[in-house]
Amino acid sequence: MDIKLGSEYLYSAQEKLNLSKATAMKETKYASMEDKQLHEVSDEFSALFIQEMYKSMRSTVPKDEWLDGGLKQEIFEDMLYTEYARQTAYDGSLGIGKFIYDYLKRTQNSDNLL
Repeated sequence: MDIKLGSEYLYSAQEKLNLSKATAMKETKYASMEDKQLHEVSDEFSALFIQEMYKSMRSTVPKDEWLDGGLKQEIFEDMLYTEYARQTAYDGSLGIGKFIYDYLKRTQNSDNLL
């Protein structure tokens, strides 16, 4: 067995495991459709926040004329980091989406009491 092939297999298996865990967490039964919508909104806002964070981090890296690909590279990088942000928000590794969900749920419950 080729070592490279083995490491690719392990990486692929780990990636599938992580995806199945994230999917299982997302498929939990919600108390209502409103809870599901709150989770979706929380994840989307989390993705926007993370995207801005990545954009700020990327702006600190100096660009070299030798490696700068121009407008095409900028568009590609924007799309790439947008997808990174979505995946980070979706797997919940930073906990921003859960924090936002808890806040919105608490706010919603306090509004219902008034």
